[in-house]
Amino acid sequence: MKNLFCLLTAICLASVASALGAEGPAPVEVTKEKKAVAENKAFQVGEKLVYNIYWGLFVVGRASMEVKGIEKIDGHDCYHIVAEARTTGLGRILYTVDSKTESWLDVDELCARKYSEDRTEGKTRHNDEFHYDYGNKKIVVKHRDTGKEESFPLEEPVCDAISLLYAARTLTLNLNESATLTCNDGANNYQVCIKPDEQLQMKAKGVGDAPAVRVEPTPTLKMVAKNGGRMWFWISDDERHLPIIAVSKMKIGSCKLELMEANPPYKKEPLKPGPKTNFGPASQPSP
Repeated sequence: MKNLFCLLTAICLASVASALGAEGPAPVEVTKEKKAVAENKAFQVGEKLVYNIYWGLFVVGRASMEVKGIEKIDGHDCYHIVAEARTTGLGRILYTVDSKTESWLDVDELCARKYSEDRTEGKTRHNDEFHYDYGNKKIVVKHRDTGKEESFPLEEPVCDAISLLYAARTLTLNLNESATLTCNDGANNYQVCIKPDEQLQMKAKGVGDAPAVRVEPTPTLKMVAKNGGRMWFWISDDERHLPIIAVSKMKIGSCKLELMEANPPYKKEPLKPGPKTNFGPASQPSP
């Protein structure tokens, strides 16, 4: 069941510290101009997305992501984003997950200013706060349970695990064109490559029928790679770039997150013709 939580981390409900490096096509570096707030048509304050978490055919948990408001961090307007996840029913019996992670994403620069996590995974607890202090070029990490504090160098704008997803949603996602974003877990930076490689009409309860593109971010998660698996995301092919489905197939089983509710509601777009794929309906994706 720990593998279920690894899927949650891939949806930015936890740290990407477990990701392993992988070589890929030379990415296009994301510049400040590409991150201008005027280009953010993907999300606004008040958006809330709710997901079911599946292990095989069974619903084992619930997750949500919400843009709560705009708050000042170090004098900068920031989107306050809250992501929560918990196992339920059979999933909770097998492995308890209670996760609340918060990110403050700079409205203008689309980089992280602050990150907070309060996560319980089985018998393990993470209760930390990250302050991205660009003025003093350092990251200050406070471990709230122990009172200990660490600092790490900060040489460039970075995202945390939550803000990475929202920054990625503002990008222009063209088929077979790659872009990179820098994700930080405190001590380390990771260059995450995003490259849509397929188009398809997807169907999920939260959106109905929607044109979508498939993205397999690299690097992938260690747990997924260790178990001979791969992970894909299906993202709506429109201005909102809603994460509709996340699916992972591994030797030990399959995991899936499916969008069940979207607020504001998804505005149905005309269906676009796309190439054939061996992915089935959204309810049973099978890469």
